[in-house]
Amino acid sequence: MRRIPIGMILKWAGYPLFFLVCFVFFAYKTFPYERLADRLVQEARAQGYELEIVSLTNSGLTGLTFEDLRVSLPAEGEDSPPAEVIFDELTVSTSLFSLISDTKSYSFDAEFAGGEAQGDISLGEDAMEFEAEMEDINLEALSVLRKFTKVPLSGILNGEVVLAMPSEVAESTGNVEITIEGLSIGDGESKLDIPGWGGLTLDRADAGNLELVATIEGGSAKIERATAHGKDLEVDVVGKVRLLRPLQRSELNVMLRVKIQDAYKERSSKIATMLELASSGLKAALTADGAIQYMVAGSFAGRLRPRGAGRLPFEAPK
Repeated sequence: MRRIPIGMILKWAGYPLFFLVCFVFFAYKTFPYERLADRLVQEARAQGYELEIVSLTNSGLTGLTFEDLRVSLPAEGEDSPPAEVIFDELTVSTSLFSLISDTKSYSFDAEFAGGEAQGDISLGEDAMEFEAEMEDINLEALSVLRKFTKVPLSGILNGEVVLAMPSEVAESTGNVEITIEGLSIGDGESKLDIPGWGGLTLDRADAGNLELVATIEGGSAKIERATAHGKDLEVDVVGKVRLLRPLQRSELNVMLRVKIQDAYKERSSKIATMLELASSGLKAALTADGAIQYMVAGSFAGRLRPRGAGRLPFEAPK
């Protein structure tokens, strides 16, 4: 019986394998990352965003690493502060299987605002899964927050977010656990529009440490606990967020309670004067113990509608 020429087979199989490895290696090393960066900038501009990429390189076989990446969101008006996020470093990677699959999966690792965040995101035709962990994020370094909070915040954020949103949004599940150490509100310069008060400039107020815990079931995020009790302010929130697609259409329905401590009134003559002048306009929101209480409803993408609720018990809206 004739022997199978194993050595000859390996020799001839080795030639195409060698050339394939060489092709992948040189393609990998000579990929035009500068042209890719330019293309990403153009695509972002077409969507209304601005990107500034200082450096773009590879990360593994199917990943990209951005250094000194600036992402700017569309401005809401001429007087609106810039809404942007600056990443010291951002690495985004995927898998070969994901590239040929209908469901795209990505992992990310970001360094920004003095801290870092890492996680995974999976995007299907009608479904999404998202997980992220955040460590030591300095809120004061995130100007993009002003787009949503309308008032300066500072503090160090840590937390975890898990969300699974299938094609049927009502079947969404997940959880949110976030803490902010040393939360403070206001900067003594920016104005906040408060119903019954008008445009109010807030001196920096100590709100203590914030703890937020929410559970996502049946397509709604129920706020189990959201409290921050500091020497200047006490803030409590209960309620829920009904998830919709896209997420910015999600509907908020919460009760917000804020109690301004005497120490803050004594230190900030501006606040004391404003409270005195606005006392008549705040009657509907004032509680028996002197706190200010509002029902807040509306979508994140639209206009939130606050309504004075000082005579109601502090509990989640029905």
